[in-house]
Amino acid sequence: MPRGIPFTGEYLSRYLSAQKRWSEARDWRAKETEAGRPSTHGDFFRAHGLCPACAAAGIRLNESGVGFRTVGWNGNLPLYEECEACGGTGKIITPS
Repeated sequence: MPRGIPFTGEYLSRYLSAQKRWSEARDWRAKETEAGRPSTHGDFFRAHGLCPACAAAGIRLNESGVGFRTVGWNGNLPLYEECEACGGTGKIITPS
């Protein structure tokens, strides 16, 4: 069973940081497109060392890519699935 984590603390902070990057991402994507290079959001995340699988939040996106995958509850607090690709760090993990 996937690890269920609350969307609080470090995970919420990472998500909010990622939201602040959207204008930076938009500008980067425009420059990359103009230069004829790949310019998807995934390309932006990879170029900046961020996990594209979870949009740098550390929590797995749901199937539609909008929102996060819920795996259970702790009382009235939903628990979300930790991103397996980055281990919940929000950063790209390179094999050693």
